[in-house]
Amino acid sequence: MTLRFASLAAALCILAPQAHATQAYPDKPVRIIVPWTPGQATDVAARAAGEKLAAALGQPFIVENRAGAGGTIGATAVAKSEADGYTLLAGSSGSVTVNPLLMKSGFSPSDLEPAGLVAKVPYVLVTSSDFPAKTAQELIDLLRKSPEKYTFASSGNGSIGHLTAEVFMDSAGIKAQHIPYKGSAAALTDVLSGQVSFMWDSVASVAPHVKSGRARAYAVSSAQRSASMPDVPVLAEVSEIKGFDMVAWVGLMAPKGTPEDRLERINQALLESLRASDVAKQFVTLGIDPYPASRQEARKVLAAENQRVSEMIQRLGITPQ
Repeated sequence: MTLRFASLAAALCILAPQAHATQAYPDKPVRIIVPWTPGQATDVAARAAGEKLAAALGQPFIVENRAGAGGTIGATAVAKSEADGYTLLAGSSGSVTVNPLLMKSGFSPSDLEPAGLVAKVPYVLVTSSDFPAKTAQELIDLLRKSPEKYTFASSGNGSIGHLTAEVFMDSAGIKAQHIPYKGSAAALTDVLSGQVSFMWDSVASVAPHVKSGRARAYAVSSAQRSASMPDVPVLAEVSEIKGFDMVAWVGLMAPKGTPEDRLERINQALLESLRASDVAKQFVTLGIDPYPASRQEARKVLAAENQRVSEMIQRLGITPQ
């Protein structure tokens, strides 16, 4: 009996620190690396998620922007960081799905593990308010007549805005010169000033400028109208293009090897927060849609998106840089 008791006591001593560690996480601030500039859709979603996670888990979730190279600088930094759950990536369609297929980067999507999805992000086709086209179809007709005359901006090579524009032009049989920027803010500034013809940017980025009258919104990239901009039609309503559906995802990701219990803790906190009615309303005002998903569901979404985007890139003939 004494030996059994001693063995049991020893086992409990071994297990106790592990249980304590699980319960304690997080016991210090957690960083969320956003691989884009402030104000971009991923940044908006990450800050909203960080606020909810901090309230749920009792520690600050601090957003840090590390923009550049189409999101690969920030993504690579997270992929190579310690797998302890204290450094997360605000991953997105652009930085994790599109860009690794188009550019050489210091990481592979397989180096990252999803903690959960945060938001769906519809994009909007915009120009300056004095651009000569009044509708999406008129814009298409202008580009068709003089393709060498027009340009389009994006937040960077490999961004979802870049791919959305390429799919849009391919669907309409038109062309324009691509001008990539380091973040959507600078790109949108030049579109609004008329230096660049058009771009596809997130609802979160363009809504204030549409409201002020500086930008003209032609259509959203989703199959249904956005709750954030219900007056803006889908492409099928105002152009020859039918079945267009390009919506970005945003999720929190961690380095591969991060303890499962810590990822699950983040996921459960995300699920509870994103399913709350007040959060849905808040996200709509931010121009994004809540996207609650289990980690298993998130893996399936990412795998399907990777396959879909890979096929698009091959069909469009976009070559890696």
